[in-house]
Amino acid sequence: MGRRIQEVKILPERLMKKNLQCAANIYNRYNDCDILVVYSRSKTLPYEIFEFMVESSHFQHLAGVKYPKGADLFYTKCLSGDITMKDIVPTENMKTTSSKIEVLPQALDLYSAKMYKIGKKDLETLKNRFSMGIGNSQTIMGLDKRNQRLPVPVTVMNRKITDFCSVPCSIFLIMKKKIGFEKYDQLVYEKTKDILLKIEFSDNIKDKIDSSKIKNNSLKT
Repeated sequence: MGRRIQEVKILPERLMKKNLQCAANIYNRYNDCDILVVYSRSKTLPYEIFEFMVESSHFQHLAGVKYPKGADLFYTKCLSGDITMKDIVPTENMKTTSSKIEVLPQALDLYSAKMYKIGKKDLETLKNRFSMGIGNSQTIMGLDKRNQRLPVPVTVMNRKITDFCSVPCSIFLIMKKKIGFEKYDQLVYEKTKDILLKIEFSDNIKDKIDSSKIKNNSLKT
């Protein structure tokens, strides 16, 4: 019996443009920031951390696009809703790009991390190269250390996280700081309210967070 190949449908133009603008606005909430993710297999086990950085130049690659006039302009056009089909130049082919854009808003929404887990990529795949994944049963964002000082987001796919990560872990906390700042001072997501006051994190984690923000409980998104 031959292998069944699932037909990939290309999104209608209206939906493709809508998803790109929606995703860009979600991404803009933590663009030009370093991100700290605190995670664990369970609340009774030690907490681990993963840090990555986010810049506007990464956005077009996540969308599966290589815009001839530059990554930053593509991101700006998506933010403003000024994107056209002529601007959506596929990196590989339009079916692949369409499948990425279809899940892009969901895959990038760190503020909805209660629906997501994080895990090390330890399962063999043919061509997807990344070291960590954040995702769920519908989509995944892959992150990897390239030429930057921290890992960066390198791909999104309409695939479940367990296709790539055998032991995805629960996310307990996500914080951000502007690139260049020393310590994390803005809350993105917490598994339970006031988690910074309730959980005794290790010194390794505490040293990365602005202690005055914890003490005053004044973290803002």
